[in-house]
Amino acid sequence: MGEIRKIRIQLRPYHPTYLIGYYGMGGHPESYNSKGFNDLIEKIRNNPDIEVQLVMGFDDICRKCSRLIPDERGSIWGQRHRCPSSENERLVREIHQVNRKVLDLLGLDYGSVISLKDLVNLLKQRIPFLFSDLIGGADFQKQYEKGLAEISNLWK
Repeated sequence: MGEIRKIRIQLRPYHPTYLIGYYGMGGHPESYNSKGFNDLIEKIRNNPDIEVQLVMGFDDICRKCSRLIPDERGSIWGQRHRCPSSENERLVREIHQVNRKVLDLLGLDYGSVISLKDLVNLLKQRIPFLFSDLIGGADFQKQYEKGLAEISNLWK
């Protein structure tokens, strides 16, 4: 028999809190990045035994974003594409700062691979409150808490 391979998804450090909140909402409402979020939510529903790799550039949400523009020169976020966020210096700086804070709070770094179950447990312990609008903010707190509860039940 063949070896069963775990599904691995790539996320930028500021995306897991959103993914969990949208999971709790039953999906991401229609927008420029709903396809990426909803595809990952479906993967989790079908098999929560997922590994997450934390990346600096385009992740599995970004790759399906309708704002992604093919560009052979690439951008700060990666090769062969750019997006409006990559052209806003202030936003790029803020995203780098919040990503670093999330990684430091979780005790992880870019390239880290962690099971979704362990990541959810770390988020519950170390990021119980959404301290920045770039990870959801106060307006998204209830959805995040609901998502944490619902996704935690997948392993019971």
